[in-house]
Amino acid sequence: MQRSWVLATLVASGLLAQTPPTEPAPAPAPVQVPEAKPEAPAPPKLEDLKPIPAHGVDLFGQLRPSQRKLRYHLHRAALSAHELGFFRSHPRSLEVREALQDLLKAKPVIPEKVQAALPAVESYLVKLRANHGLYDTTGTKLLLEGSWKDLQQAAQGAAKGGTKGLESRLAKLKGLLLDPKVDAAAPSWAPPEAPAKGKKAKALKAPKAPEGFTEQKAILALWLKRSQAWVDNTRQEVEVKGEKKTRSLPDPAQTKALQDLLTWLEKDDLDLLRDPAFAWLDLGRLGVEGDNLLAQAPAIAASKAPEGAPIEPHVTASLEPVMGEAKLAKGEEKRSVLNEVKLGPAPATPADMWTTFEAQARSREYLHK
Repeated sequence: MQRSWVLATLVASGLLAQTPPTEPAPAPAPVQVPEAKPEAPAPPKLEDLKPIPAHGVDLFGQLRPSQRKLRYHLHRAALSAHELGFFRSHPRSLEVREALQDLLKAKPVIPEKVQAALPAVESYLVKLRANHGLYDTTGTKLLLEGSWKDLQQAAQGAAKGGTKGLESRLAKLKGLLLDPKVDAAAPSWAPPEAPAKGKKAKALKAPKAPEGFTEQKAILALWLKRSQAWVDNTRQEVEVKGEKKTRSLPDPAQTKALQDLLTWLEKDDLDLLRDPAFAWLDLGRLGVEGDNLLAQAPAIAASKAPEGAPIEPHVTASLEPVMGEAKLAKGEEKRSVLNEVKLGPAPATPADMWTTFEAQARSREYLHK
């Protein structure tokens, strides 16, 4: 009996050893969640854009054609505003800049032995552009390093090479360039104080707006007006015969900003020159692309001066207009229209950039060089 019980136990143990271990329950299969399709990105708005970098690859290519055209017109308006801003520094700021630029252009025909003044002229032009006029941010007058003799000899060398008239032009600017006492302080454009009663002193003459100021103001106004045609359309609710409907209409904020700038420009020339907001007319504040023209329109219209020093503009890719003939023309008259704006190459040097900018700033035409 005992042997039977032991045998049964052994058999049972052998069966248990052959039984495979219990496997854990399989993990539940992951639930397949359908992936949400990403929404198509909305076209970037003008106020969201970053400055166009020199390599020319950024959001510019993602803009709609109308947005590229708006940006081009704002760019031209900013250049025109910058040029207008030079007049405020000193009535002869542009005369100084142009005479020195013409001297540098004549460098190939100036004998090397009389080129001593040219490095100083190049350095002075850099400071003049960076400070947007003849005075730095502290109001200190910028002076050309070197001597009148070196400058005179360079001009005489240019004349022998065929570039005449520079010596007489520079002679008229000699004091402004080299003498710290001549116009040591920038003009305030404020009307002079009336003489005290009882004194026979003659009343001082009121300042006059610089020559060319009105013409440059008209160029700026022209590019602002042209910008109005390319304002972004946005969906807006309107009332049609008592019923509310949605229509695609020019963006009211951009429209108002451009109109405010045009209204501000309609001021008398001297009133404009005295306006604290005139200090905004600098590419270091407006941006090379003109983005800040719309953003700062409220401050400009309210005669609010900018804060802090402007930033020197960066070398940037050029915006180049692509022109074509208008499809609708009267008779045989051909009219050129803006078909597209493309991103061109960046200038090789800052000097090349400024040469292009200054030509565009004073033109009413769709020029890019």
